[in-house]
Amino acid sequence: MYFYLSKILAPFLNPTNVVFFLLIFFIYKNIKLKFKFKFLFIFITFIFTFISLLPIGKIGLKYLENDYVFQKKLINVDNIFVLAGSEEMNTTKAINKLNLTNSSERLISSVKLALEYPNATIYFLGGDGHLIKNEIDEVYVAKLFFEDIGFGTTRVKFIQNTRNTIENLKALKKINIQDQSNVLITSAFHMKRSMIIANTLDIKIKPYAVDFRSLEKFNLINYYQRLSVASNWESFNVFFRELIGILAFKLFF
Repeated sequence: MYFYLSKILAPFLNPTNVVFFLLIFFIYKNIKLKFKFKFLFIFITFIFTFISLLPIGKIGLKYLENDYVFQKKLINVDNIFVLAGSEEMNTTKAINKLNLTNSSERLISSVKLALEYPNATIYFLGGDGHLIKNEIDEVYVAKLFFEDIGFGTTRVKFIQNTRNTIENLKALKKINIQDQSNVLITSAFHMKRSMIIANTLDIKIKPYAVDFRSLEKFNLINYYQRLSVASNWESFNVFFRELIGILAFKLFF
């Protein structure tokens, strides 16, 4: 009985969900607006509720990731380019120990490929995209990663002072690698945008997507049990940011 009760009540034991449900309840109960504003408010509230309770973000991420589910076999690899994004700079500085985000598969996979192809060189592309720079940058954290796992940095080259994906790939283009076999590692949700930029810049490179976030098989009962408004919004935010990034690149570059 306890097991089933705990699973049935699971969504209501998540503090973010509870705050969300209470907020919606009190808003509907106390709203006193003119009709036109009330209609607009109800519409916005509906969209907000829709995204909060349904896996809209996951569906969006699946659209971004779907082309990279099945990895084409790599015959040979000369250069492994890994985009920054898994480095937690502030925490690494604070605790004086390596700290990575949930995109750490980017760095892990670069070592995996380097071990499979012992003649390949790893290129790490990153810097610090913040307006106010941190005391350390993504390259510092990446170096710490390679050293901590015992891989070292003799086979790694660091392209520093790039602030976003466009600058990363522009820096990549300056390297004389067009007649070689090149692989790009980044999160699956970010690969579509990265490849659009690479193709526009006429960079010959093969995608190696990692960090998939949308491929879990959907089950309504399990989804209800693990319902999290915060998680739904986190997925939607990632999808929305990537979509805006793709549109912005196509419009302005």
